[in-house]
Amino acid sequence: MRWNHRIKMFTAIFSLAAILTACGGGAKDATTNQPAQEAGTASNTLDTSKTGTTAADSGDKDSTDTTTADANDSASEEGKIGLDSTLEELKQKYADKLGYIRVPLNDHPVRRVSEEGSKNINIANYSDAVVGMNTGIPIHSDSQRLIDDAFPFFTTVQVPDVSYITWEEATNLERAMVKTLFISREGLLITEDAMNNKDYSSKSFQDSMDFFEVTAKFESMAPVAQHPYDITLSQLYDKARDSWGRLAAIDPSQDEAAFAEMYKTARTDANNAMGLLNILLSTNEEERMEETYGK
Repeated sequence: MRWNHRIKMFTAIFSLAAILTACGGGAKDATTNQPAQEAGTASNTLDTSKTGTTAADSGDKDSTDTTTADANDSASEEGKIGLDSTLEELKQKYADKLGYIRVPLNDHPVRRVSEEGSKNINIANYSDAVVGMNTGIPIHSDSQRLIDDAFPFFTTVQVPDVSYITWEEATNLERAMVKTLFISREGLLITEDAMNNKDYSSKSFQDSMDFFEVTAKFESMAPVAQHPYDITLSQLYDKARDSWGRLAAIDPSQDEAAFAEMYKTARTDANNAMGLLNILLSTNEEERMEETYGK
């Protein structure tokens, strides 16, 4: 049922910003998902950061040449990306009471996950932040202060009369989007101010462009999907970060018209992702979607 509803949601969500301004509505029914079973396969089907699925690279063949006992603890040693793990190991060590696998940022969140009976290696980020694929380090701020500001913004600030899940109940991807989309929103506001004043020399404007450029890089990896709705959220995020990268590639002092046009696209794509995020963070997501778009 949630999968069928997700298809409806994906086709309808692109007009969400017009209804919900900078953020939209949302919900999470943690009892209906099976993240422990899905976590190992989500990276095979999800294009969260264009790195969800990879074949075993040539670095694997060299693993037998390792000469030190702790060499495998390096997330990128011998040309490999991520720390070798099995899905069962991740479940046993990192699964929370909801079944979500949550690897701390200080414990190699990017994993090369092997599946029993298969030669496939799935590279996936199991933290709750967008990280550099090679380093496992967040590309954005990951402070508690950011969470304290951003989580209420995407929930009660936008639609106060709706009930929301807690931070602890949110998926890794939802948490990462709370942080990343909040920063992107600030960057878009700074960009709009620069456009209005026709002044692109400020450090805050350049910092915003740098952030948008980083999010669009191939190496910037969002958390792997562990819930069906994560897939739709990742698709909208991919669309947004692509437009942010194209915005950052334009020099407004050389082509102000092109920059302004790309800004409109970047803002629309961000609003779509932010609107969906609000919906996914509420407790009655399906009801709100039906109220807005019909069954």
